[in-house]
Amino acid sequence: MDMLIQIAVAVVAVVTVVLAAFLVPMLIQLRRMTEESERLLRRMNEELPDLFREVTQAAQNLNQVATEMREAASHARVLGDAMGEVGETINQVHGLVRNGAGTLLSNFGSLVAGFRAAYGVFKQKSSSESHHEQGGSSNGG
Repeated sequence: MDMLIQIAVAVVAVVTVVLAAFLVPMLIQLRRMTEESERLLRRMNEELPDLFREVTQAAQNLNQVATEMREAASHARVLGDAMGEVGETINQVHGLVRNGAGTLLSNFGSLVAGFRAAYGVFKQKSSSESHHEQGGSSNGG
């Protein structure tokens, strides 16, 4: 039995050595990873507030640009509406001038026709009076 105990002790000793040979490097690696994680967390704690400030500022700038774009679009819409109204006014004035010019020419034509008729009447009257005077003196003498 003593031998069995010695073999058991030897097996436990070998297992302990093997386990220590695997556990020690693993524990060293775990310690390095923990230290690296701590450094990363410290850096993040230092840099995150600045990053959050920059992101907040960028969001505010984006909101301001969007507001200015909305205002510019509304001004452009007002300008477009005003230009449309100016175009309508020009079309109305053009129509009035066109119709007015037609009416003016028609009135002018009527006036000229009236003058011609009056001239024709005066000419006929003066011609008949002068013809009457010539015929009356020859008949009366």
